[in-house]
Amino acid sequence: MSIKRLLAVFSILALSPGCETRAEREAAFDNQLRAMAGAPEAGLLNNMGRIPDNTYQLEDGSKILQWRWDTSYIDPGMPPMYTRFGGWGWGWGGGWWVPMGGFPPTLVRQSCIVEWTMVAGTAQGYRWQGAGCQKVTP
Repeated sequence: MSIKRLLAVFSILALSPGCETRAEREAAFDNQLRAMAGAPEAGLLNNMGRIPDNTYQLEDGSKILQWRWDTSYIDPGMPPMYTRFGGWGWGWGGGWWVPMGGFPPTLVRQSCIVEWTMVAGTAQGYRWQGAGCQKVTP
């Protein structure tokens, strides 16, 4: 299969309806959190799936509950493609193989922080940040 044909197949797969974009994942995550607004603290803990990693008590009596997710994985990279240069054709006639392209494995770290502001025991507002925010429960 030629490189052009391979790239065409990959571009079609990337644009297929089954692939969810980062913006769509973030919007879905934000909608999950928005649905929890107004919940009592016990309900929020249940919806988040675990106890918070940090809790901060503010002077005005409100409280900040913070959850963190850190995930990492190794992107396997892509080995180089080899092409043959020189020699007398594809037989035993010499020449040499030369690597072209490819990239090494890479460690990818994604994190997410979600903070809820609790006022009088009720979830009043939230904020979140990070590239690893995809779902509420780990």
